[in-house]
Amino acid sequence: MPYSVYLVGGAVRDALLGLPVIDRDWVVTGATPEQLEQQGYQQVGKQFPVFLNPKTKEEYALARREKKQGAGYTGFICDFSADIRLEEDLERRDLTINAIAQADDGSLIDPFDGQQDITKRILRHVSDAFVEDPLRVLRVARFAARFSELGFVVAPETMKLMQTISRSGELSALTPERIWKELEKALTTTSPNTFFDVLEQANALACLFPNFVWQPAENSTFDNMTPAQRWAMLCHQTPLSDLIELGKSIRSPNQFKLLAEQVRGFVEDQETQMTAPQWESWLMSVNAIKKPQPFQLLIDVLSKLTNTNSSEWLHLRDTIAGISAADLIKQGFSGAELGQALKQARVATLEKTTSPLII
Repeated sequence: MPYSVYLVGGAVRDALLGLPVIDRDWVVTGATPEQLEQQGYQQVGKQFPVFLNPKTKEEYALARREKKQGAGYTGFICDFSADIRLEEDLERRDLTINAIAQADDGSLIDPFDGQQDITKRILRHVSDAFVEDPLRVLRVARFAARFSELGFVVAPETMKLMQTISRSGELSALTPERIWKELEKALTTTSPNTFFDVLEQANALACLFPNFVWQPAENSTFDNMTPAQRWAMLCHQTPLSDLIELGKSIRSPNQFKLLAEQVRGFVEDQETQMTAPQWESWLMSVNAIKKPQPFQLLIDVLSKLTNTNSSEWLHLRDTIAGISAADLIKQGFSGAELGQALKQARVATLEKTTSPLII
């Protein structure tokens, strides 16, 4: 039986938007798993018949239909029969801009007007089956963040369906790993604020990120920042105790968790101007001397939040970095006394600095 292969999803969408195409996914119609295996394709995963091309290692998936049976985003029965049409496969996708296929001759198959929505900069659901998958609330929010700079907005009718999903309670079926995966992708954009803005409009924020305190900010705030720094910026208004619990609930990686907690911890402690002993304690608590690279990430965030220059923070670190334990050992200090003498020396040096940092 002859079969057909189509380029689908993000590769087609990004090409139409004039963006770099990084990953390419393919859909195969009119084929069976045995046919692909005979061509040297290797099946990956157990739930879906997805195959790796023996040469390119790109993913080729058999066209499929889906029927909702259980709760959550995994509660589907899938049919991969060889008679499934391309249009049926495209219909199961989330957004019209992701439901465009390209044939070998370059022609586009666009049964749901995705090209028109690309032109109008609209994120619109393909069908009412959208509500069957709670993960799509996160995915739409993530696409909104990614394409915010291009002017994309969520269609009102799609937002209503997202709100319907929130009311259904199915968001609770999403695993922490899946929530974090979508969040992390949003944090790679320069508009992560949009991700949370869309979730708030969809009434999904409180369920997905419990006790997270967030307020909109200018997107330019996040330029030239790492994903971990963007997360720390977004979290800086959440009480530290709640932030610690949030990190556990969504299982954020340690580098994200630590930086966010350090930023919030500093914010909570800065009700009054810090004294030299307080600066010394803080610099030691964040390993400013021993771990200069993480410290640089931290002060880049804090300098933005406090409208200060990061060079001022570096000056504080450099002021005490040259204090040597060896000199104090020569003076006869050792053990606990040596540690105390070091602390006193650092405090005394900070008190004399000509560029105290005033928050």
